[in-house]
Amino acid sequence: MSWKCLALFLVAWLRHAKGRSFELSMLDVNGTRQLLKWNSNSEDIRSVARKFGQLYQNEPSVCEADEESGCHWHAIEVYMRLLRGQDAAQRRTDGVKTQPSHLQSMSLQGMKQLELQGAAIALFSGHDANIAVSVNGHVKCVLELERLFGIRYFLPNSKNKTSYTADWLRALSTVRDLCECDEFPPRFQHGIVVASADTGFGEEAGLLPEIAKKIFSVDEWHMVKHAAAHAAMSYYSSPFRSALVVVYDANFEAFTVHNGQMKELTKLDYNLGTLYLVLGALMPEVSGLDDEYMDHVCNYPGEGNLFPSDISLSWSGKLMGYSASGSPKDTFRRALRLAFEASALMPHFPAESLFSMVPGGKPDLGRYFVEKVLPELCTSVDSQRDFAASIQVEFQDLAYDIIMALLEHVGTDHIDGLVVTGGCALNVLTNQLLHDSLASKVDKVEPQPPGIHVPVAPNDCGLAVGGLWAVTPPLKSPQPLQYLGFRLWDADVLEKLAHERQARRLVDGETTVAEQLAEILTGPTFPIVAVVRGRQEFGPRALGHRSLLAVPNSNEMRERMNRVKARQWYRPVAPMIADEDLEKVFGRVVKSPYMSMAPKVQDDVKEKFPALVHLDGTARHQSVGKEDEPWVHALLLAVGRRTGLAALINTSFNTKGKPITNSVVESLEMLDNLPDLDYVLIEDWLFQKPK
Repeated sequence: MSWKCLALFLVAWLRHAKGRSFELSMLDVNGTRQLLKWNSNSEDIRSVARKFGQLYQNEPSVCEADEESGCHWHAIEVYMRLLRGQDAAQRRTDGVKTQPSHLQSMSLQGMKQLELQGAAIALFSGHDANIAVSVNGHVKCVLELERLFGIRYFLPNSKNKTSYTADWLRALSTVRDLCECDEFPPRFQHGIVVASADTGFGEEAGLLPEIAKKIFSVDEWHMVKHAAAHAAMSYYSSPFRSALVVVYDANFEAFTVHNGQMKELTKLDYNLGTLYLVLGALMPEVSGLDDEYMDHVCNYPGEGNLFPSDISLSWSGKLMGYSASGSPKDTFRRALRLAFEASALMPHFPAESLFSMVPGGKPDLGRYFVEKVLPELCTSVDSQRDFAASIQVEFQDLAYDIIMALLEHVGTDHIDGLVVTGGCALNVLTNQLLHDSLASKVDKVEPQPPGIHVPVAPNDCGLAVGGLWAVTPPLKSPQPLQYLGFRLWDADVLEKLAHERQARRLVDGETTVAEQLAEILTGPTFPIVAVVRGRQEFGPRALGHRSLLAVPNSNEMRERMNRVKARQWYRPVAPMIADEDLEKVFGRVVKSPYMSMAPKVQDDVKEKFPALVHLDGTARHQSVGKEDEPWVHALLLAVGRRTGLAALINTSFNTKGKPITNSVVESLEMLDNLPDLDYVLIEDWLFQKPK
């Protein structure tokens, strides 16, 4: 798409705040001007851009245009998205309105001036609350509070000051006592509080420094915006020197990095993450909501709340997996396209009516949902599965279009890579779409197309690290982050329990521990083995240190693994694959050390190892090289020598609704009580289920 072409016929935009409508003055190559109108409340960008572009499809042009994707409509679409983002940015609160006067404000534009060094501690107090510690930009440890308190997505309750203070004191004391450092800093030069949302800093801005000083001495406190922390964590963990950084969750923001300077590119007017999440409520196989709620949905009159007041953050991941069970339907897609386009108008938690998003819009989204979508949704479970597939397709298509438009605007020849982060970056299907599109540019557009990087913790559990790096960035090449969690809380009881339960110690002798475990995994009964070794993973995925492992050689194994986890039938069981066998599995090398991608699996592998494949023929894999985790890599190669494929299925070691375990006692309780779990390897002690 040529931007010279764009300059020929985009002349001016006239903004009308009332009704959020825009007017576009078009000038074709012959000098004829025409005024075109767009109501952004009721018309999605893509269809309007196509409509505008078709007016000039038969005109001579300096750039090529075809029936499906002419540069006319594509150029207009890109420009419309950027303009809409600028309009949204002007309407949003700029800067911090509620921060305490004694705390220093830090906007992203000021990041260069705040590139400091020294010991730093960062705290994030939203859902997935976390703490991180660094020295001169090198991260020493990350504590996700859910792992300490045993409550998934742990959110400190700031409304109850007593419990809020007690929870943070316990967490900060744990960091002080158990963080792995050569020498824990006696004082911190920098304390950082990361905002829970980009609307400003809430009560945590004043409370957290006061609580922290009961445990630590901190010279100076800094405030870091939510999106800025996402961007810093993701960029500094990438291999790129220059990049486009896209942050999307309940907001949609983009940054560019050149010569070490990060600048805000645009804020776009979308809330894709919240809409995707709450739509999961409408499918009982995703939400688990009862018949009474579905009766409410199926008899919804179009007024009042459609969605429940309690929203589970787990619905997004479940919905993504569930989407493979159905097929997209036009009836659903039409409404969902408008809903995602208008998602910035959606209320935040607790979710209200979907229809408040497009008040008075034409076509009326609310009426269409009541008259067309909900009746069809309620006809059968198959319709609900088709609805899920439609949600995923519309989400990924819109996200893809926006991100590729931003890449086009920045110019792929001016950056080394694309960095995608925020909670929506956990959508592996969208990531794979972006990956494949960039990879397809080889020899077609550019000799060396930009790569793509999705960090180990793109969701909010990575924000404390982002806060650290926004103030004290790393001095060296990207630091591996995936195993910066804590060792077992109760490691001191391991040896005692091992002797009491007659556990067998696996030690390196004639055969390594990896070889011995591979022999067990590939034995005649193909057992499921939980592995609990070393420091816990940082981020939402288990990557071999707190994992359930098994050989993926049968469909029965997937069913057994889901019984262990008490999970729904449609949930994927992700494989870990040695780098050496990636091409064998996918027909190409797709690196994905943090389970960020989902390429299609080769037919012969699907036949021989069906448990590693999801319903749609993809696999959300963890690629493992020797440099990523030597012991896990050695285990996979040892398995490959016995089965013909250096791969195991891997899912997190936890029970339903609980965070990943970090306890010897809890691990053994799960061994005793969970069906189909045969062994637990804790460090080098192998425990077998009691007979």
